[in-house]
Amino acid sequence: MLLSVIIPAYNCEKTIIRAIRSTEVYLDDQVEVIVVNNGSTDKTELLIKQEARKNSRIVYAESKKGASNARNKGIKIARAKWITFLDADDRLLNPNNKLEELLVSAKEDLIVGNYIVNKSEIDLYSMTKSKNNCISIIKQMLENPTKYMTVWGKFYKINLIRKGNLRFSENLAYSEDSEFLIRYVLLCKKIRFIKENIYNYTLSENSTVRKYNPQMIHEYEKAILQVKKDLNEYPEFENSFKFFVLMQFNLMMVHHFFVKSNNKTSKLKQLCKKDYIRNALEAISLKNILTPRLLPLVFCKYHLYLCAATIYKLRVIQNNKKIR
Repeated sequence: MLLSVIIPAYNCEKTIIRAIRSTEVYLDDQVEVIVVNNGSTDKTELLIKQEARKNSRIVYAESKKGASNARNKGIKIARAKWITFLDADDRLLNPNNKLEELLVSAKEDLIVGNYIVNKSEIDLYSMTKSKNNCISIIKQMLENPTKYMTVWGKFYKINLIRKGNLRFSENLAYSEDSEFLIRYVLLCKKIRFIKENIYNYTLSENSTVRKYNPQMIHEYEKAILQVKKDLNEYPEFENSFKFFVLMQFNLMMVHHFFVKSNNKTSKLKQLCKKDYIRNALEAISLKNILTPRLLPLVFCKYHLYLCAATIYKLRVIQNNKKIR
């Protein structure tokens, strides 16, 4: 078996069949699809089992609630040389039917493709400055986690995952995929970027990262501190980790913190005074964050919290328009 596709499935009756069929499991006997139902209360279980009866390479499994639990179950039972992760409302793409040829011949430990968000292409191939240097790649991943540090859109060697005893942290509610990816790439000797789009991500208002959660700050802090621990033995990534902290901070603000905007400016000020954020803001030079995308961080760095809050609120409005 060449490829195991692992799909966590939770209350996804409207999209799960599309996701399964996007893997081309019906067309390629080298593909198996492991669909892990993690606590669904709709017709998800029924639909997966109906599909599995049509093809022995569609595997139905169950886990406790949570994407990490589901992915870990998939890793445990995967039979193929390579694995990839697919969310239930997204689609796997096979440009020019070249995926099988690519995976058969690949000598690398990780293969990273371009992907599509709604109708926009994210061209990681062109964005990546040095494609043959793992240290440079990891730095760029840390400094731009929203583009690079998704667990999907990549192919992993199952032997390397098992050799490193890697699993998704079941203690993390946010950024668990980024944390897993960091530990994986630290084990890689070779990473390959390809020009083709291999994943179609659906931007959804039901996404976990777009729902307000009063525990969000605490959960993100747990993830950031875990990544810091993962990188403790790698001083070469210290500055890039500061970028990672600030990029995660931006994500928190736009997708959670300012979704409910009452009295947030004073709380933003308090958050910026936390050690891990204050240290990152102080360490990053102005020229490295003086871009439109990072402008709120400039205001936070110089304690102009009202200005930062205003931009974050505007970006929440813009994001809401994109998903309508």
